[in-house]
Amino acid sequence: MKKITYLLLILFIFATTGCEKFLDVQPETEFTNDNFWTSESNLESFSYGLYTAFKGYGNGGFFGGDHFFSVNNDDVIGLDQRLELDFPTSVPATSAGTNWSWGYIRKANVLIEQTSNSSLDESIKKRYIAVGRFFRALLYWDKVRRFGDVPYYDKPVDPTDQDALYKARDSRVFVVDRIVEDLDYAIENLKDDYNKVKVTKWTALALKSRVCLAAATTFKYHNVSGADVNKLLNESVEASNELMNANFSLSSNYADLFSSEDLSSNSEVILMKKYNENMRHSIPSFIFHEPFFGFSHSAVSAFLMADGKPVRYDGATHPGYSEWVFNTSETITTSQNFFKTGVEIYKGRDKRIYNIIDTTRLVAPFNKGIPMFSPIKYATYDMVENQPTQGVQATTDAPIFRLGEVLLNYAEAKAELGTITQEDLDKSINLLRDRAGVAHLTVDVGFNADDRDPDVDPLLWEIRRERRVELMLEPFRKWDLIRWAKGKYYDSDESFYGVKIDPAVVFSSNITVLKTADGHLYAQKPEDRRTPWDDKKYLEPIPLDQLTLNPNLTQNPGW
Repeated sequence: MKKITYLLLILFIFATTGCEKFLDVQPETEFTNDNFWTSESNLESFSYGLYTAFKGYGNGGFFGGDHFFSVNNDDVIGLDQRLELDFPTSVPATSAGTNWSWGYIRKANVLIEQTSNSSLDESIKKRYIAVGRFFRALLYWDKVRRFGDVPYYDKPVDPTDQDALYKARDSRVFVVDRIVEDLDYAIENLKDDYNKVKVTKWTALALKSRVCLAAATTFKYHNVSGADVNKLLNESVEASNELMNANFSLSSNYADLFSSEDLSSNSEVILMKKYNENMRHSIPSFIFHEPFFGFSHSAVSAFLMADGKPVRYDGATHPGYSEWVFNTSETITTSQNFFKTGVEIYKGRDKRIYNIIDTTRLVAPFNKGIPMFSPIKYATYDMVENQPTQGVQATTDAPIFRLGEVLLNYAEAKAELGTITQEDLDKSINLLRDRAGVAHLTVDVGFNADDRDPDVDPLLWEIRRERRVELMLEPFRKWDLIRWAKGKYYDSDESFYGVKIDPAVVFSSNITVLKTADGHLYAQKPEDRRTPWDDKKYLEPIPLDQLTLNPNLTQNPGW
């Protein structure tokens, strides 16, 4: 019945709001725009159409979701990065297939407006208005982080409203203020239960924790005028702190967060996307069995030793670190797509390394014959043991919001404010380190990491490192580099090579072998690498047809 209701409602969503009624008396057995919004079950059915905005591992099929092409960054190496699937390479001719689309925002505004005008009990109305405002905030944040300034609409646009249809872009500072207002309303009016498949007060707090930190650091590092950065950072801290004091706790098993058939009882998960036999996904095929990439040396080196120190610090190699070197007596050919071996990069290190990187084998994606560190984060034990055939799909649940990210948001926001204390670290970063078997971070850090960006404070660098490792292969790193204005990391030499190989290893003559001076394998030839970083990539281009249709729109810099 819910599906029938939803299909009927589509007719009302796209109907012209000003069209005349053909009958004065409407049939009582059919839904109309006047009687649909009088039932709570109808509001709930309509709101379900907004949940696909949570991309997770996709909405069925072999591709989709936000875990797919948001991972081609300094953590991983694609064998042919000329496609640059994580960034536009030119201005699109039309908006088709781009993120310059407004259907979901219109849907959220319809829910808000029609619920506001309904005759339902005020408490019910507030709850569904809160659902609409939550999704409007979620959807507008995605627009802001992609395009910067965007036209802001807080109600459905009437097709005859010329001012609205042809309005200019609003300042992203203004839009973020509206996003925060929406989230505050959602926090106040959504249920405070612990339902993990519906938006609740806790989901809204998690989104506020994320958005306020991301907006504040974007405005700070990109010198956006008019923003109150500290206010946003404090808003993130407060939202994070409320969640940290709620009924959530870190899962004892990191791997279970990404390979579980049921996350509903996982204490760390705030919101999840449920998959089943009727809606499967292919994240293990993409990430694990048929990897489109392998890990970079930069990513592998980011994992700390168990004593909390990096593999290289104070100008020397950690005394407990010995870099693993691949060796084989076989001649490597392009017919080999993986190499069964013991990848001993995990010894004495952060335990997350063997939940993220396959320590039982190397891969050679696309039969190029270049051994690379293999992803394993989204694979179940059965997949690892049995090596399923190509095209494998799965029904594991996707975490959308989890406490681990909130702890990272809290620590980073406090560090950016300059108010972070040891107590702050102990209730955030150091809880993650306890799970990973890594010694605690202290406010004085106690060493100088050789891989530290000299423009970044030592403590903030270690907090960012923790974020990189904890969220590796999740859809965060690209957006973190963008908000920190660190696109240059994409061009780091360590982002293009991975495994260190014994000089005695022999490759067949049809394999192009390129190595660093100390024997690490480059994943691809220079001409197959992504183009050098260009700051215009910090924002996506506005499609050309939209600039033609609305002359009040302007293009983003560099495009």
